[in-house]
Amino acid sequence: MDLAGTEPHADSDAATRRFMEEHAPTPGERATAPVLGAHTHREIFEYWCGLPRADGMPDASDFDPIAIIGCLPDIAIVSVRSPTDIHHRLVGTGLVNRVGYDATGVNLLDLITDDNRVQCSRDMHEVVYRPCVSQARVSSHYISGRIAHAQSIYLPLRGPAGQPPRIVSIHTPEEPTGYDVPMEKPRFADHIDRVVWIDVGRGTP
Repeated sequence: MDLAGTEPHADSDAATRRFMEEHAPTPGERATAPVLGAHTHREIFEYWCGLPRADGMPDASDFDPIAIIGCLPDIAIVSVRSPTDIHHRLVGTGLVNRVGYDATGVNLLDLITDDNRVQCSRDMHEVVYRPCVSQARVSSHYISGRIAHAQSIYLPLRGPAGQPPRIVSIHTPEEPTGYDVPMEKPRFADHIDRVVWIDVGRGTP
């Protein structure tokens, strides 16, 4: 397991290694290109694949969001700091408006349902440490009370020297499936319905 993209602390590396050894990634389909989502999933995947990937994933500094400007409203970027901290660096305006909550600066895992928090963290770690690309279809509970599925794609980026790896993602909404009580914060990944692991040269789980 290559932890070269993590912060340079032996204790942190050891904890991440143990976490990945003790928890398996979600079983899923295997593919070599996106099979879920709208054209934006294919657009960002093709752009990502065209970037230099000497160690299996592009440097964050090479990723230019303006090159895929049509995708920007639905993009989120997180830093995979540790098994308990996946920090939102950027959240697109489309996501903020749809969810009704700006998660910039918020730990993603604090917004994941208790039942799926560890599994979601483990899958994010697979994306950046294999590395590979993943897609998922999950159901979430927005602050308005709306319950809806979204189809998402997650692509790894190597962080700058001394910083943890990152994931850039796009989230494509589906029509609501129901309504429940309003909430102060959204709750993501109530149900994980489908996972696709995309091989970009380093295999898949």
